[in-house]
This record gives sequence, C-alpha cells and structure tokens, in this order.
Amino acid sequence: MDKQEVKKRNRINKRPITSLLIGLAFLSIIFLTMMFSSPKDAVQGKKSRGNAPREKEQEKLTSEDYDSEMMAVVTGMDTEKREITLLDVDTGETIILAYTGGSDITDKYGQAVTAGQIPIGTMVDAGYRKDSLKLMKMRISKKAWEYIDVSNLSIDRDMKIMKVGPKKYKYTDDIVILDGENFISVDGLKEQDLLTLRGENEVIWSVTVNKGHGTVRLIDTEGFLGGHVTVGYEAMQEIAENMVITVREGNYNLTVENGKYSATKNVTITRNEETVVSLEGLGQMPEKTSRITFDISPFGADLFIDDELTSYANPVEMTYGEHEIVVSLGGYTTYRGKLTIKEADQTVKITLPEASSKKDADVVVTENENSPEETGQKDRNTKPGSEQNGNDGYSIDEDHFIYVQNPLNASVYLNGEYMGTSPVGFEKIIGSHVITFIRDGYEVKSYTIEVEDDGLDTFLSMPDLEPIE
Repeated sequence: MDKQEVKKRNRINKRPITSLLIGLAFLSIIFLTMMFSSPKDAVQGKKSRGNAPREKEQEKLTSEDYDSEMMAVVTGMDTEKREITLLDVDTGETIILAYTGGSDITDKYGQAVTAGQIPIGTMVDAGYRKDSLKLMKMRISKKAWEYIDVSNLSIDRDMKIMKVGPKKYKYTDDIVILDGENFISVDGLKEQDLLTLRGENEVIWSVTVNKGHGTVRLIDTEGFLGGHVTVGYEAMQEIAENMVITVREGNYNLTVENGKYSATKNVTITRNEETVVSLEGLGQMPEKTSRITFDISPFGADLFIDDELTSYANPVEMTYGEHEIVVSLGGYTTYRGKLTIKEADQTVKITLPEASSKKDADVVVTENENSPEETGQKDRNTKPGSEQNGNDGYSIDEDHFIYVQNPLNASVYLNGEYMGTSPVGFEKIIGSHVITFIRDGYEVKSYTIEVEDDGLDTFLSMPDLEPIE
C-alpha cells in the first residue's frame, strides 16, 4: 500500500470523529441555551395560558352588554352561591341575580368592592342580563340618601308616613325593615329604636335597626306604688301594678322613688326580650297604717300629730308606731302625750278639762268594731252632749228637725258629735249646744246656739268659712 492510499484512509477514518465532535458541540450549545431560557419562557407560557380564559371572561363581563336596569334594595346576599337578591323599587318585584368575580361592583364613589361588603338594605343601581339573570354591573346608588342612627322616629301607620324631626316621608308596603337577621313589619318598630334609614326623594325604602328595644316588667311594686320610675334616658313614669316599660337595648340604671325614699338598680335590656325587675328589697317596705277616729271635746280644739296641725273631721290615716299628740284650746288644759298605733282601726277620745279645774285631760283609746264610715255616724238614740257633760236633761222633739243650710260642704258637729256634711238635717234636740264646722283648707268655726221647744223645725244658716291663708 503506497503512502497516498494510507493518507486517504486516514482522512476517511477522521471524518466520523470530527462530525461527532461537531454534533456534540452543537448539542451542548442547545442544552445551555435551554437551561438559561426555558424557566422564564415556561413561567410566561404558564401565565399566558392562565390568563387567556380570565381575559376572555373579563372582556365578556365588564362590557356594557346588559339589557335591563333597575334601582333596587339589597334584600339578600349568598356569597357561597354568589347570588344577590334585589327588590326593584319601581315594580316591587324581587329578583335573584348571579354574580362573578368579573361583575363590576362599586361603591357610590366608583371604588371596587366585593358583593359581601354591601349591607342588606343598601339601595343600588344594577344592570343585568334578563335572559341569564347575570349581574353585569352594580353600584351603590348616588340618587339614594341615607340617615344613620335616627332615634325618636314617629310613625303614622294609617297614613303610611314616617317623621324624622320636622320632615315627613312616605313608605309603601314593600318597605324593607331588617332587625338583626330578621325582616319585620312596621309594627315592630318603636320610638326607642336607633335606626338607619335609606330612601329616594320623599320615600323611605329600607330601615335597619342598629339598636332595638326590649321591655322591663316591674314586680313586687307594693312599696313604690304611686311613685315614679326612670330607666336610662326614658321619661319618668308613675309606677303601677304589672307595669311594662319599653326601653332601648343596653345597660341602664333603673331608679324608683315614692317621695320618702328612692333606690337604684342596674339592668341590662336585651333586644326583643323582657327583663323582669323585682323592686323587693330596693327600699323600705310599705308602712302599715291605721285609720284613727279622733273624738275630741270640746270640739274646735286644735289637734297636732307629730308637730303637724291635723284636721280630724274625718278619720286620720296614721302609720303604726308611736306618735306625739297635742290637743289645745283656749280656756282648757292642753293635752300632751304619746299615742301608739298597733291596731287596724281605733277611736281616740280626748276630753279637755277647763283650765280652772286643774284636772288632767281624759284619754280613752278603743278598737273600732265597725268600719270608719259606720263609726263616724251618730247613733240616733244618743243625745249629743249627754256623755261629755254627764247631763241627761236634753229632750228630743222627734217630730221636728234641725236643718243646717250654710256653710256648704263642711263637716257638722253638734256638741262634738258628727252629724253629717252640710247641708244636712238631724233630729231636733232642745237646749243649748255648740255647733262646729270643719272643712279642709278653711278655718274651724264654732257657735253656741239655743234650740227652743217651739214645735217647729229649726233652720241654721251661718257665715261662710274663711280660707286658711
């Protein structure tokens, strides 16, 4: 084999090796290129694939391609089903619309919000597709007004008018009223409630109860009957049996008083619930009282009970226990003593002796067997004055009467015995008598009269009583 042939073979053997080296270098370049470029391209490709449907959906949902519009009140929101319930204020119809992440939902200033951020009762302007019931666009209405924390709302249910301060608004049967999680009627609202009102022009379309009301029932009120109760900021009311008071929910001081004593208790009022409050133990329990009939001779004497001038024309209501008693009249010995009341009804008979006699007053206390009204009536078989004077010398003209015509409306006493309220008539008793007239708010007047045995009726007309200044 010559040299040329050997060289030729060597060139033939070297060609595959060269081709292999070239191929390996090319593959290395491709591999390195993919290492530095493929992660970025892969992420971008992934993003593109993920955005493609969203961009398509966004293009579909944010367009103005809706065929129906309405001003409505939001009456329901289901964020799981992505559905919103609206009340069309023009038609009164309720419609449920489906919304998506691409639905254009904004506040009244055009800022994007989620559907769940719009409270029930809010008034909105909505655009939707009638065929598919898809919500395309919704904005809190700029045409609607909103009043927050309104109190003392007055309602004319017959005229369907709500009054906020001096301004009057109408409402319809479609009004939406939300109390907590429940829808209620207009009858469920009270002036104590704290409300948010929403409407358009002169019409209220929705009411939200921010703070509702509960009730307070008072029991064990015996010690405070006729007194007054105040709960929080509510006006003072007179206490009565089985009393129920409507109060705004919250924590308040309940104060009761009856003129003699008062007490305060903290109470918590829960919305739409009744809170029972017992007044037992809050203050002094009612004092036991007795009706005391005073039989004082000579009549016209002044009676002081615990240093207070007291009229005794009618039985006097006194509390159980010890009381200071003073009876005085010019020319007679003054009586000073203590009277202990421990019976339901008693008669206290006090006879003052003349000052010149230097005797002590005679006091007799007896328990009444009959009612005060009966004990105040004169026994017609008793001659007035006979017991006090120890004189049975009076005679009665059973065929004639003494008629007292004036002063009017005064309690009439003959020799200390109650005869009735003028004008009044009673049996004619012959002789000399002291007749006394007593009327609350007027000065007591006594006169000495002489009744003659003339076979005629006797008529007495005395001057009017003078008011106490």
